Amino acid sequence: MIFFVDIDGTIRDYAEGIMPSAVAALEAAKKNGHTLILCTGRTIGMIPYDVPLALFDGMIAGGGCYVSYHDRVLRDEHIPDATVKRYRDYFDSIDAPYGLESVKGIFMNEKYSPIVTAILLSGEDPDTSEKAGLRTERIRADKTLDEFDSLGIYATKISFCLLPGDFAKFSVPDEDGLTLIHFTDDFDEYEHCELVRSDCDKGAALKFLCESAGLEGKTVAIGDSMNDVSVMKAADIGVCMGNATDEVKGFADMVTDDVKEDGFYNALVRLQAI
Repeated sequence: MIFFVDIDGTIRDYAEGIMPSAVAALEAAKKNGHTLILCTGRTIGMIPYDVPLALFDGMIAGGGCYVSYHDRVLRDEHIPDATVKRYRDYFDSIDAPYGLESVKGIFMNEKYSPIVTAILLSGEDPDTSEKAGLRTERIRADKTLDEFDSLGIYATKISFCLLPGDFAKFSVPDEDGLTLIHFTDDFDEYEHCELVRSDCDKGAALKFLCESAGLEGKTVAIGDSMNDVSVMKAADIGVCMGNATDEVKGFADMVTDDVKEDGFYNALVRLQAI
């Protein structure tokens, strides 16, 4: 089998870090001859230090913008600068929280930084936290958009929040070539969203990698979030974690247990991969 494996909420918890049972499952699957592909919405610069990259044969990162197999980079794309600027100008005009994700991490405006700190970093500083997940986290809330501009790097994803009224009016023109991903949550008053290249979602990346690398076999995608839906639909078998929303579970062929209840390990056992 060829396993496409998400990170957050699938093999890793934000606070506790990588799940020991998930590592054991990956090691056993590797030993049994299965192909392992890391499949994350995170850019390379945001992959936590505790993710066992050596166990994976390839990687889909940035929601599909970056694709590699062994030592070969098969795709490395970004959102055109002019398009990024238009959205930045719009978000600035309505004072919306937003950030730009890149190979160097995520860079945020002043309103987005505390949101990321609260939601992804549990309101803590990763450098001083006692939580294993935060100590190995690469996301930092002090990276500004001014720093992004000074580095001259590209954005692979635009993450942002809109108030319900602004979200109701928000649309993405077809000519922009972008897909809007809307996350259902109750963190705060905002609608949490992402913009990614339409030709670079996880599902398209699965097909591209298999074709480019000549991979054959049953494909299995395991994830927990809305940005995993495309890859679950593209795979022969889509597996959803028990901690996912009911909406995401509705797209899966199989639902396993919670990430903190050995859900990933149990899924591979049910699939008879280990």
